[in-house]
Amino acid sequence: MFTKNVLFQNVLSNVAQQVGATTKYITLHKDRNTGFAAGGETVTLPYAGKQQYDRANVTMKYQFQTVSVTDVSLQASKRSKEFLVNVLESEYNGAKNDMQRQLSRQGYGTGYGVICRVNDASPDATLTFDTPMVGKHPMDYFSVGGGVCFSSSATAEASAVFGLVSAITGNTTMTMTADPSAADNDYCYVAHNKTSASTVPSVSNATYEMMGLKGLIDDSTNIDALEGVTRSTDIWWKSYVSSNSTQRSLTEELMHETFLEAKKKGDPKYILTHFDVYSAYGQLLSPDRRYTSEMKLKGGFTGWSFNEIPVIADYDCPYDEMYFVDPSSLSVEDLAPMSFLKEDGSILDRSSTQPIWQATLRYYANLATSACNKNAALRDVIK
Repeated sequence: MFTKNVLFQNVLSNVAQQVGATTKYITLHKDRNTGFAAGGETVTLPYAGKQQYDRANVTMKYQFQTVSVTDVSLQASKRSKEFLVNVLESEYNGAKNDMQRQLSRQGYGTGYGVICRVNDASPDATLTFDTPMVGKHPMDYFSVGGGVCFSSSATAEASAVFGLVSAITGNTTMTMTADPSAADNDYCYVAHNKTSASTVPSVSNATYEMMGLKGLIDDSTNIDALEGVTRSTDIWWKSYVSSNSTQRSLTEELMHETFLEAKKKGDPKYILTHFDVYSAYGQLLSPDRRYTSEMKLKGGFTGWSFNEIPVIADYDCPYDEMYFVDPSSLSVEDLAPMSFLKEDGSILDRSSTQPIWQATLRYYANLATSACNKNAALRDVIK
């Protein structure tokens, strides 16, 4: 399922204790035993201390991908088993790949679902975008026939308007079927329609997506309250983040500083970054470039070595960031494996209004951390 995504392929585990139907809980080790003292022969012994713990709650996020197959295709397939297999396999595998694309993106975000922002002084049906939340090109995450929600808020649907994509015209430009009345600097979310794929959508993903590394490995800049613990008051729940008001060139000094901060509490095993920063690091190594074929991650991923750990490129990672990851502190918490709805014994259900059969792929999960400070992030670095 996640064979092309280094993040999910290498943190996929389940460490929480399931207490509720839709929430899981992780025990957090937040402080040490304070019962220590040094003194003379007759020193008064310190009051006994104990390890300090807290509890994080991980709320499940619900992901769905629908499939439709016409009855004509199914009837024709009765004459050819090969044709039937091709029709169903194509739709089922396509749905899994499409969901993987969205989950891979969510794995680096903040959980609110923002894709990018409108960058158009006079927006109409032809729009330009900037400020990608993840990746580099915002249009990588929209499709012709798909929906877009435009909101004035980065954390919710506010003054929301909707549009349907008619053409993707570049890495940062698209055309809508009609002027959605979006505003400059609006935040953009994936949206869908509840009744017909050909009409303007009315429902967005805002606030319903999985938490990603921008929130998990953070110092409260992106996400203050994470898993029920507030970073601005509980500083032990912060990650080290090296950021800058403007973008700066990648240097080995910046990487060493960030790596050592992660190493204080954790044991980073790999560094995730975008291909732009990956290329910049490769240029720093010239002409003594070393490949770490002996440090393969799950899925066959390899990278250049930094302090004996691999630097791995992922297209969905924010284009100007690096994450120093201790995989023992991250997990994908789910209620059940990814699967199609079939509680009634059948994956395919007949539409009540059209001669088509439908199936729904579901995945109830969220990304979680048990120790933010075992990881670190280097931001605002460019090629």
